[in-house]
Amino acid sequence: LWEADTCNFSEVTLCLWRIQTMLYDLSPAFQSDASARASAQTERRILIANLPGYQHTLGVSVLSEFFRRDGWVTLTIPSPQPREIHYSLSMDWFDVLALSASTDREIEDLAKIIKAARKTSRNPRLAIMVGGALFLRHPELVRVVGADGSAEDATSALALAANLVQHQKEVRLN
Repeated sequence: LWEADTCNFSEVTLCLWRIQTMLYDLSPAFQSDASARASAQTERRILIANLPGYQHTLGVSVLSEFFRRDGWVTLTIPSPQPREIHYSLSMDWFDVLALSASTDREIEDLAKIIKAARKTSRNPRLAIMVGGALFLRHPELVRVVGADGSAEDATSALALAANLVQHQKEVRLN
């Protein structure tokens, strides 16, 4: 409705606020079987973030819920400050970094963040995945920004992250 210009900014803001509230309220029920899943697997860690300065937080919030439910240790930074992503990567071990982008204006910043993330991460084999409206429209940009892959939705993001972590382990063994 926003893209079709049938809702104004205030209406979209109120609707998104309500959706975020519902997500928060429903999280315990959604997460109810996460502890059983987590105990059955080795620890996997993911950092999920938007780019600094961008305020579209619903996607990263929903994605975080799915990763937590699947047993991942998840750090979500919906509205990071400049350098906050790199600081987090340098202070803690993450298997995967997931970044969200919506518009063409973000391509250059995203490429810079990915390049710096690979340099600052405690994990020398950090896997980086990207998602969001930009990559749904232009999947070819995944390689342009230097990411390892992209997913269309939360379910495929879980599968992609698992494959990327498995690949890290195989590389480490060889």
